[in-house]
Amino acid sequence: MKKPGTLRLGSNVVELLLPHRRPFLLVDAIYAYEREPMPRLLAGRLITANEDIFRGHFPSLHLWPGTYTQEGLGQSCYLLGVLVGLQKGWTALGEDPEDVLKELRNLELGFRLQAGYRPEASTRLLERLRSLPGHMGMAGSVELKYLAPVFPGDRLDYDVRLVLEVEDLLRFEVEASVDGKAVARGAMTAIDRIIPTVKVKT
Repeated sequence: MKKPGTLRLGSNVVELLLPHRRPFLLVDAIYAYEREPMPRLLAGRLITANEDIFRGHFPSLHLWPGTYTQEGLGQSCYLLGVLVGLQKGWTALGEDPEDVLKELRNLELGFRLQAGYRPEASTRLLERLRSLPGHMGMAGSVELKYLAPVFPGDRLDYDVRLVLEVEDLLRFEVEASVDGKAVARGAMTAIDRIIPTVKVKT
């Protein structure tokens, strides 16, 4: 499968889209996103030796916990749900859903102190994110198979795809990889309150 369209967003913008905070914020950046033909997000997390978890997991062999990989994939699914929901909200008002991505890119310029940032260009998006009532939680068991260990110095990449949406039930195919090699793969099912409830004020 070819890579989806580029949408590079750093940790500051990710924090606007996710309710999670450090030390349990397990996505550092978004690398790519597409809504068609199938909603898909590429994101990632840089693993460093400074992670607190390595004090006990394990003192003599620093090994990234598989549950953290699972949570990072879950947070990536959440991010995908937010992006799809925001674009649906724009479309419902007869506006261009690509404007959501433009406003996110504008915010990224601001957080990176780059020329071209216009604070007023993302006002509507920020208002919507601040009042977002939705949430998403994984339902039932997560079907995930761990294929290889993850160590400090690795960049853990997340690839999540929304493959089924039935009312508020969402099904994602997920994969985590390091240097292009899969370290975990499977599926996650979520009960969603994001996609149906994201509306945009005119």
